[in-house]
Amino acid sequence: MRILVGTDGSFGGQAALRWAMELAGGELVIASAWQPNFAEVSVQEFETLRAEASDRLDEWAAPARAGHASFRTLVLDGDPREQLLVAAETEDANLVVVGARGMAGHAHALHMGSVTHHLVHHTRRPLAAIPAATRSAWPAPIVVGVDGSEGSRCAVAWCAETVAAVATEVIAVHAEEPPATWVPHRGSRSWREEAGERSEEWVAPLRDAGIAVRTSYAEGDPVDALIAAAIGEQAGLLVVGSRGLGGITGLRLGSTALKVLHHGQLPVVMVPMEAG
Repeated sequence: MRILVGTDGSFGGQAALRWAMELAGGELVIASAWQPNFAEVSVQEFETLRAEASDRLDEWAAPARAGHASFRTLVLDGDPREQLLVAAETEDANLVVVGARGMAGHAHALHMGSVTHHLVHHTRRPLAAIPAATRSAWPAPIVVGVDGSEGSRCAVAWCAETVAAVATEVIAVHAEEPPATWVPHRGSRSWREEAGERSEEWVAPLRDAGIAVRTSYAEGDPVDALIAAAIGEQAGLLVVGSRGLGGITGLRLGSTALKVLHHGQLPVVMVPMEAG
């Protein structure tokens, strides 16, 4: 597995690096993007500034060196929002890991930094957003949201391919909002019974991968249910698909995925449907 880690030397960026080191079973590509603060520089000045950026990245990669991780550094020229997306494709990254908040002084929305906010809306690769206070202790439980959608299928498939070495078990959480009083009667079977029958198919890739699986059902807001499960289970990771059954046609990122990513209390991996 190849993990692309974006760092800017901030607490968030270094937390992302530490988290990726603990998860990695393959190669780390530690990347940082830089761009001159002024419009035009000479070739000599450009090379000097780029060498300084390379030296800074080498310092930021010190934890990987001390931990004897398999890694290499990658200096990107330009806007980190665009260059990290390009690097994810050219490096064929299985996962992109960034801090939930970077060095920039403002948050774009709620708890999410502007670079991460851009990446979650445009990435074609699974993306992990790591809060600065994260202290992983693998192995640990992993929570994944399931609802039978294509986005959910991709999230489960990513877990099956990636987390076997670090997960004590995977808790598959399905939540539904209580039906409005004016909704026609659904029949004698409850939504829990219907979900219980379908859930075995939803989690089959995890069982096929030899991963211990437990399903959990909750009535209410899916975001609240996922976060409560992750906190209650002391999960090392929460995994969601980019779009669920309630998504609006034409949007790349569903409301549940976006709200979970914005919550900012624990590591979250968002799996886009392109990754499935």
